[in-house]
Amino acid sequence: MGFSNFGEQFAKKVLRRTFQMAVTPKIANKNYEGEIKQAGDRVNILSFPGDFGLQDYVAGTDMATTALYDMEDQLVVEKRKAENFSIDRLEDLFTYVDDASDSLTENVAMALERTIDTYVLTQAQYAKAGSWVGIDIRVTGSSRDTEASVATTATGGTITIDLGTVNGDGTVEHGDGTLDYGGFETADIGKPIRLTSGTSWATEWYRITGVTDSVTATVENWDGATAALDIPNGDVLRGLYGGFAFTGGSFNGDGKPTTEGGWGWELQAARATTLTSSVIYEQVVALDEKLNDNEIPDVDRHITVPPAVVSMLKNASELQPAISMAYEGVVINGRVGRVGGFDIHQAAGSRVSTRVEHSTSTGQGADVATVAGSRAQQILGNHVSFCTFAYKWAENRVVDAENQFAKKYQALHLFGAKVPGIRRRAGAMLFGKV
Repeated sequence: MGFSNFGEQFAKKVLRRTFQMAVTPKIANKNYEGEIKQAGDRVNILSFPGDFGLQDYVAGTDMATTALYDMEDQLVVEKRKAENFSIDRLEDLFTYVDDASDSLTENVAMALERTIDTYVLTQAQYAKAGSWVGIDIRVTGSSRDTEASVATTATGGTITIDLGTVNGDGTVEHGDGTLDYGGFETADIGKPIRLTSGTSWATEWYRITGVTDSVTATVENWDGATAALDIPNGDVLRGLYGGFAFTGGSFNGDGKPTTEGGWGWELQAARATTLTSSVIYEQVVALDEKLNDNEIPDVDRHITVPPAVVSMLKNASELQPAISMAYEGVVINGRVGRVGGFDIHQAAGSRVSTRVEHSTSTGQGADVATVAGSRAQQILGNHVSFCTFAYKWAENRVVDAENQFAKKYQALHLFGAKVPGIRRRAGAMLFGKV
């Protein structure tokens, strides 16, 4: 083999091994990959937010025309990863290509696999607001104690909470005995929040986009839309009259209860659920329910978990002996079994992304003392349509090492990922700690 085609042959072996073992090719789609040519390329993804409604047709009567709203997301090829290594013995160049199991090929492929999977799994943070599974914080309002209010803006809205003048909610106590901090903090960015009225009414879930201070947070709709078929003109935020589960699909009423007093608020998956073999199955079922609620197809569903969770699934009493888990044989794309309608993929190391829990606290008012939450894992349960991934092997070459009797192999990998706003509904996230 000549030096002219060494780079191409080596790269092919690396990529073949990478995309056979990486989780990404199975849990993400590559619908726009063919449009990637160079670093910084942008692919525009057009979607139409909102639920389309049908109308009754009456013969001889003009049909009403429905206005369509479009939203454009951009997939940016933002990641540029390179490899550059030298080999002193020229004959080794050919050995590495001819022997597919050589440690160098394995090492390079594993590094690329780990980098791509880690990057793609960070997209778990974009799972639809309302589809997070964990321990919620709920602060109840009353006729004499308004705990939250919402005001719309051009891009979404602002939620303002009361740390407590009547009930003193600087610290919120839960049934499990945990004392949670009753204010906003940066760890809450990205999490779902809604206003509540007792247990019988609530707004739609919104996604926190920023925290101004302990009592003020900016929010957006779950898909980031500001105008859609199911957003009444001028409202910007969906569900100010009530979330879908409470209104039965009605977009709005004559008046918005959110303008009245007495509202409380709820922060979804504020803290992480402690995962064990006795609870893991019900958590998988909860993810399944979230996707079902959003009418996501029951095929091509995936959950990506760390090795410790795979062990829990194997030991879960609910799954014995019917569990379909792989105890032997070749593992392809990290798939180790199937549970609750999901293909289970194992992602070792630090591939599964993490975030910090909401703080706990003690005391009230000026005496509140917070304790920062621990870091827990964002376990993604998704349909393959959730995340779009694009990769391009941009270039490879073999060059002379300067001032040495050696050669250098260099390669450049370009890739990017995007969760289009409307596809967030195809993802659910389990906030858990092992």
